[in-house]
Amino acid sequence: MHLHITVHDECSFQCDADEFCPVESKDCAGGVANWSLSHGYYDWCVYEPYRTYESLSAIDKQHLLLAKINSTRSGYSPSYPSTAKVFSRLVGASVMLSFDAVADVFPHKRTKYIHSVGTVGSISFDSTGDHPYRGIFEGSSTGLVRFSSGKEFGPGGYSPSMALKFLRDGRPSANFVAMYSLDGQTYDERNFFQHEWSNHLSMTENFGLKLLSKKFWQGSYCPLMVGLSDLASPSESEFAAPGTFPFQLIFIPLVSSDCTFSYSYCLAELDRLEPGTPLFEVFALSSPGSERRNIGNITLRSHLAGASSFGDERLFFKHQRMEDDFNLHPEWLEDLMALDFKAQCGMSFSSMAKPSIEQGCNSPFKGLSSDMTV
Repeated sequence: MHLHITVHDECSFQCDADEFCPVESKDCAGGVANWSLSHGYYDWCVYEPYRTYESLSAIDKQHLLLAKINSTRSGYSPSYPSTAKVFSRLVGASVMLSFDAVADVFPHKRTKYIHSVGTVGSISFDSTGDHPYRGIFEGSSTGLVRFSSGKEFGPGGYSPSMALKFLRDGRPSANFVAMYSLDGQTYDERNFFQHEWSNHLSMTENFGLKLLSKKFWQGSYCPLMVGLSDLASPSESEFAAPGTFPFQLIFIPLVSSDCTFSYSYCLAELDRLEPGTPLFEVFALSSPGSERRNIGNITLRSHLAGASSFGDERLFFKHQRMEDDFNLHPEWLEDLMALDFKAQCGMSFSSMAKPSIEQGCNSPFKGLSSDMTV
């Protein structure tokens, strides 16, 4: 039983794990709404696709988003929230929207506490054609990339990263994120593309970053990885079969960009990259521990557009749970358990099902109780 809500200005969280909203009546299509003394009748938020928008062609959606990004640059002065605010606010927020919303725009107003300031442009994935993967992996000319740093540029370094979105005709986009590491790179490593990136990360030893990574345990038992199976879905009515998408992607930079003086300088240098510039050579691992194989390139197709309020505050990139991939390839989960699941995924336990709200309520400060099984 869910109420499909489109405006969530009055939404709250249960134990900071999942969002819920008040409802006008206790009577819902699927039964009686939940009730509490403090909130009255309420229901869990469900973010369904906006069909009028999703029915458009991929190129039309790409043009709409880029136009909105470029129209909101004038007069916008972006800034990163303080470190103290990041920890205090993010720990008390829900991360479920990042996994559950099906949209290219945030479904309600929300402050972005990490990767707060970035630059956006159009990209293509140019496939080698010499691999078994389907869907977007066969090639796409209607992609968007948002480059950002996970934390504010300064003496403690910075964290180059990217979020990628591939628009599709008549249905929601396919999304994933990639970066070098949670720790980022040092202040002296001034090339934004200094290291190779991946959609799988290694666990950090930094206590604060460990805390933030555990926050994402509310949405997935493998918060250090994002899934790729949705990219391989060839059509709305035909789902990708096991074996048609890779376990992991590795991005080898083909370009450099200077971040010598400040983050604003860093973004301005990124914006100087010319359309047609090859950004990354893309390698895939078919399974845990397998050898990497070249499957194509990511190429910039427009100038990047930094300092956009829409690009920073409204543009949304969904995080696919790794559990989706494990359900199609359960042997991958077995392989990770054999390799050291905690080192690979960041948690000491696993499941092919996402965490329940009750289990998410134990994160990030409490462990699972002894009578919980996953």
